[in-house]
Amino acid sequence: MDLGLIILLLIFGIIFGVISSLAGIGGGALYMSLMILLLAIPIDEARNTSTFIIFLFSCVTFISYYRQGKVDLKLTLIFASFALMGSITATVVFLIYPVNNSALKVIIASIVLISGINMIRKALVSYNSDKINLGVTKIEFSFKNYDYKSNLKKGILLFFFVGFIAYLSGIGGGLLFVPILCIAFRIPIHYSTAISSSMIFFIGIYNTSARMLFSEIHYVIGILIGIGAITGSLMGAKLSNKIPKNYLQFGVAAVLILLAIRMYFV
Repeated sequence: MDLGLIILLLIFGIIFGVISSLAGIGGGALYMSLMILLLAIPIDEARNTSTFIIFLFSCVTFISYYRQGKVDLKLTLIFASFALMGSITATVVFLIYPVNNSALKVIIASIVLISGINMIRKALVSYNSDKINLGVTKIEFSFKNYDYKSNLKKGILLFFFVGFIAYLSGIGGGLLFVPILCIAFRIPIHYSTAISSSMIFFIGIYNTSARMLFSEIHYVIGILIGIGAITGSLMGAKLSNKIPKNYLQFGVAAVLILLAIRMYFV
C-alpha cells in the first residue's frame, strides 16, 4: 500500500469520524460506500471490513459515554442481548443460505437509502423539538427511577430485527437503535445515542469475531480508517457546540441518499 492511499484513508476516516460524532451515527454506510465506490472492494468484503471499523470506533465511544454517566450498563446489556440474538440468527441463516453479492448490494443500498431518509426524519423531529422546548426548563433524566420493563416486549422484537440487519449489512444499527430507544422506550436523545453506541460495541464483539472466522476482512484498510474515525470523533466532540446539529444531519442524509442511488448502479 502506497503512502498516498494511506494518507487518503486516514483523511476519509477523520472526515467520517467528525460526521459520525456530530450527527450521532455509526458511520457504517459511509465506510462501505468509500470501499465499494472508491476502492472497488467487493461488497461482501466491504461489509466485513465495515463491521471491523465500527467495532474499533464504538469501543472508544462506549468508554467515553460510560465515563460521562450516560450509559446504564445493566440496561444496555439487556437490550444488546436481544440484538445479539438477531445477529447470531443471521449468522446461522446466511451460513446455510449464502447471499450473493448482487442481492447483498441491493440490500445494503436499500438500507443506506432508508438510513438517509430516517436521518431526515430524525433531524426534523429534533428541529421541531428544539422550537417547542425553547425557553422551557428541561427535566433531568435519570436511570435510577426509569421503568423499561413496560415496553420490553415490544423492544425484544425490534432489537432482534436490528441485530439481524446489522450482521447482514455491516451497518452498526445506530440509525435504527436510536429511534427505538427514543420512541418505544422514551429515553432522551442524548442518552439514546449513548446507549445505542454502547449496544453497537457489545454486538460488535460478536459480529467482528464471526466475520474473522467465516469471512475476509481488509485489516490494514480497516485500521487506517478506524484510526482516522476515532481521531475525527474526538474533533467532532469539540465542534459539537459550534455546528448546528440539525443542518449537519440534513447534509449527511443527502449524502447517504446519493450514495445509495449510486450504489444501485455499481
